[in-house]
Amino acid sequence: MSVTLKPKILFVGYGHLAKSLASNSFLKNFKIDSINSKSRIYSLNRKKIIKKINPPYKYVFLLVRPNLFYQRGTEFNKYIDSKSIIVSCMAGVTINRIQQIINSKNIIRIMPNVMAKQNASHTYIYAKNKKFINSTFHKILKSFGTYHISSKEDEINIATALYGSGPAFIAFLVNAFVAASKNISPNSKLNERDVIHLFQNVISINDNSLKLEKFIQSIASKKGTTQAGVQFLKSQNLKKIMYTTLHRAYKRAKEISIEKQVPK
Repeated sequence: MSVTLKPKILFVGYGHLAKSLASNSFLKNFKIDSINSKSRIYSLNRKKIIKKINPPYKYVFLLVRPNLFYQRGTEFNKYIDSKSIIVSCMAGVTINRIQQIINSKNIIRIMPNVMAKQNASHTYIYAKNKKFINSTFHKILKSFGTYHISSKEDEINIATALYGSGPAFIAFLVNAFVAASKNISPNSKLNERDVIHLFQNVISINDNSLKLEKFIQSIASKKGTTQAGVQFLKSQNLKKIMYTTLHRAYKRAKEISIEKQVPK
């Protein structure tokens, strides 16, 4: 009886995002090694340091910061053979820029987020050659959560701002609401979890913008408490603040794609 070997994957870089991608379902179906900035090689499946990398790798995930890739990217060629598919999770670094540094045209760009470990990421994918996004790669993507295959590379920059950085922006807003809730009545024994559940409950019953707008209108009675608060939020132009936040993240992703390599 033949034994089907798990496809081998190498993570180049092992920071927060790399650790969040290593979900149980991902590890169940693939053999994953990682190498960090100190050249420590680690088997994620066996949970132990190993002496050397074990090529060939079917997929090589680039999980380093863009500036490090520009400085040391040529060193990564030793991990790649002619059949390896490079999966870049780097914000802003285009396929053309990757090709200039690494000797391969087998490149996929993806933008997951740190909720992948809980199967809660929404991942954007772009490849010039759609044949690389095969059934094996779909299995990888499903281990992260939901996903969308982009037709234009610039959509990865948008996804970087919205789905890559977006969870941090949302967490910031929720945390600000929690802090304000405590400050409005410092002597009360407010339960943080109840406030956070308030966000979850509102979203769970209003899953689109139209429902959310109707929800606001159903609560905001004329000259009431809700109307007073909502009118203040409108006066502060909260929508513009959120747009500017997302646009700055998007703009930064585009800037990274044209930055010059910094000498070592």
